[in-house]
Amino acid sequence: MNLVDCYVTRILGEPYRKFGAWWVDVEYDSWGRISSTQLMFRTKEAALAVTAGHVFQA
Repeated sequence: MNLVDCYVTRILGEPYRKFGAWWVDVEYDSWGRISSTQLMFRTKEAALAVTAGHVFQA
């Protein structure tokens, strides 16, 4: 499987706790395609640190 870089363009809501982890709904751009997803973090501080420009792989 190949992974591509995804760049957060917008935060869609506040972090929330679900299944024992912290989640943030985001909108992201990957190769010119705008999509939305949820990012998972172990701590609330890490979830709050997500800003526009944050890079993740999908």
